[in-house]
Amino acid sequence: MRADLQAAAPRPSIGSLCSGYGGLDLGVQAVLGGTIAWHAEVDPGPARILSRHWPDVPNLGDITAVNWADVPEVCVLTAGFPCQRRLGRRPSRRTG
Repeated sequence: MRADLQAAAPRPSIGSLCSGYGGLDLGVQAVLGGTIAWHAEVDPGPARILSRHWPDVPNLGDITAVNWADVPEVCVLTAGFPCQRRLGRRPSRRTG
């Protein structure tokens, strides 16, 4: 994109589902130049990292418990892979 058009383009708001550590969010921000409006991450480890890198961005937590009518609308929605074992939908294949 030309620099003059990029400067005039609005910065899209980004919502992030199953955010993990925020790697996908960083990539989308690098390409679009947008701002993260909210994350939705239930795992405590990644949630701590998200709060450190985006201290002013709320973490909505469990996506199954969110009242989406109260969540600010976004222009771009990113989504990682949810942890299937945590959701109880797939047994672990690990042994031992």
